[in-house]
Amino acid sequence: MNLLASSLLGGLYLMILFGLCFALVTGVRCARLYDKMRRSRSAESKEEKDEKAAQPAKSAAEKPSQEKAGEKKEQRVYYIVEKKRASRPRPKYSEPKKIRFE
Repeated sequence: MNLLASSLLGGLYLMILFGLCFALVTGVRCARLYDKMRRSRSAESKEEKDEKAAQPAKSAAEKPSQEKAGEKKEQRVYYIVEKKRASRPRPKYSEPKKIRFE
């Protein structure tokens, strides 16, 4: 084998290795995204099932009185919390020493 053929085989090997790594990383990212999406959908559907199960349990007499009172469905509340930054005291340095070279 001559020098050109061996370098072409090395380049082909690198291209194949890059393609395999790219496909593996992309596949893992897609699988994680799909799993996250599936879990969020299942959590939403469980909440909806719980709400539907709770509604028939209420009597018909309670519903009109609640609607008249103007009660609304409970909404989620989110709080934004900022991390308190502790300011460190700046170090105080002494005056620089003068060095003389003679």
